[in-house]
Amino acid sequence: MGGVAPKNIIIDQDFAMRNAIDEVFIRIVHRNCRWHIMKKAQEKLGRLMADDQPLNKAFKDCVDNSLTVEEFEEKWWMIVMDNEHSIGCGLWENRECWVPLYYMHDFFPFLQTTTRSEGFNVVLKKYVNPNNSLVEFAKQYTVIQEKVMVSVAKEQLEIVYKEVETYSFNPLELQVWGLYTDNLFSKFQMEMKVKTDYRCDTLQNVSFKVGSVRGIIPKYGERDYHVQANKD
Repeated sequence: MGGVAPKNIIIDQDFAMRNAIDEVFIRIVHRNCRWHIMKKAQEKLGRLMADDQPLNKAFKDCVDNSLTVEEFEEKWWMIVMDNEHSIGCGLWENRECWVPLYYMHDFFPFLQTTTRSEGFNVVLKKYVNPNNSLVEFAKQYTVIQEKVMVSVAKEQLEIVYKEVETYSFNPLELQVWGLYTDNLFSKFQMEMKVKTDYRCDTLQNVSFKVGSVRGIIPKYGERDYHVQANKD
């Protein structure tokens, strides 16, 4: 890493790792993996956290869509009062370690979970098992690494020879066009389309009202926002 520490780290709720990270990386933004926490909640509450159940929808809305601490707390305690089953006081006590609201000013691009790590764990288990020797593990890991490098090379080749269409003349989209892989660029485009579905009206010199053009924005609902900005 050339002596450069990472800015952000996402891990599961491993206390030994947390203590080590807090000791070594003093200025890092350190959070827990939302994916692991939601999975544990689903395992604990079983059928109540199925996709078609009101508790699951209310829980995800509370965690994913709350924009202020007050909104999050109001939604959380409404869930607690409306359901006989506790969703876990441990989740509440550690809320600042995993709820996205508390990381709005930190950069976690397209990554609310450790899905990438989990995906690699699945791949790893296909090639190695606990009975392998260190030599066997090293050999199998080399095979995995070669497969990964082939996949990376394929994506890089597609950047050069495959024409990806832009949907606007926005300088920001044109800037990243040709730099990102197709997969990442498509995610970027989707986020950009959502963000540009808002109109901005001036209220005062540095105060603006930002509202949805179509009434409802995917993932963000029908909220309007009051924004203060220094135009200079």
